[in-house]
Amino acid sequence: MLFTPFATPVGSPAPLWEIRVPGDVPTVQGAIARARPGDTIVLAAGTYPGGYVVPRAKRDLTIRGVDRNDVVLDGANRRRNGIVVHADGVSILNMSAHDFRENAFYWEGADGFRASYLTVWNVGEYGIYVEDGERGVVDHTYVSGAARAAYYVGECRPCRATISQVVATLSAVGYSGTNATGVTIRDSVWDRNGAGIVPNTYANEALPPQARSTIVRNVVTRSGRARVPIRTALAGFVGIGIAIAGGNENVVGRNRVTGSERYGVAVFPTARFVLFDPGASEPGPPWRPHGNRVLENLVAASGRADLALARGSGRRNCFRANVAARSLPPGLQVTSCPGASPVGDASVAADLTRPVRVMLEEALRRRNPPPYTSMPVPRPQPSMPGG
Repeated sequence: MLFTPFATPVGSPAPLWEIRVPGDVPTVQGAIARARPGDTIVLAAGTYPGGYVVPRAKRDLTIRGVDRNDVVLDGANRRRNGIVVHADGVSILNMSAHDFRENAFYWEGADGFRASYLTVWNVGEYGIYVEDGERGVVDHTYVSGAARAAYYVGECRPCRATISQVVATLSAVGYSGTNATGVTIRDSVWDRNGAGIVPNTYANEALPPQARSTIVRNVVTRSGRARVPIRTALAGFVGIGIAIAGGNENVVGRNRVTGSERYGVAVFPTARFVLFDPGASEPGPPWRPHGNRVLENLVAASGRADLALARGSGRRNCFRANVAARSLPPGLQVTSCPGASPVGDASVAADLTRPVRVMLEEALRRRNPPPYTSMPVPRPQPSMPGG
């Protein structure tokens, strides 16, 4: 069967092809094998098993569903991943995925990624997972019921990645970015996750420390207030809306953070523990966050404090012009800017800088998290304009 070529400019060496599944090729993996760099694979409405891999040679592919809600990858709680991408320039668009034991959509060491108009629910690790990838976009996506994090972009310097107009809900963490430098997280909703937005520094991954990310114009609500699946060593930070965990020179501005169980916005050190092997450690002092700016946020109804800076943090962390009723230490916005280095609060440090294993065990015991398979199915979401 002939595939359908796109219109090709005069002088182009070869046309780009649209390969339809199952019309032209019966399986998604078969279409990936048949595709050349730059081709588009279009999935018809239906349920697909997932478990697909895009090898490194298949760069610049687009994999697109005809309808976001009717093209569904179903892992049946048996398969590990929906789609794993090893190639640069790969876009995955306009489909849904659920019930994978690990991740729904996973870019591993792949630059130039795009994840748009995707819906994910009930996965054992991450909804949209980008590891060691630069220059990418995640937008107009919805992730619910992820047991590690709804979104992860990490281990990149500089990342030059943007997460915008997304929703993360009922997941252990909304955004986790270990050692991610230069991610922009903006104009998105983070609702009833264990923790909302958590850029973090740890020694288990490449390129520490985390730095220079921008978190702006987000709505972060009710962090730690709902029962969510938890399979992450970041469980010790459940109940924080926005957490700068050992990161440097980040900007947190013009966000609305309400109803956090513990802290609205918190800045604190992280120990040099290997995150997923809490018994191991490296010599030397902890990662001490410095140069972070927390500006013009509305932070309200937090359980312990709306704004928090832990004792043991580094220099030049600035809290200014935020609308917030309570801070630890008291008077934080008066003493922290410009250029000053407040001592930070000892109780915040005692709460958030304990050994990872201790915080994880306490969170699991206290919260009795449900299995990821038990979380509710989200409502249908808008399809990508134009299909």
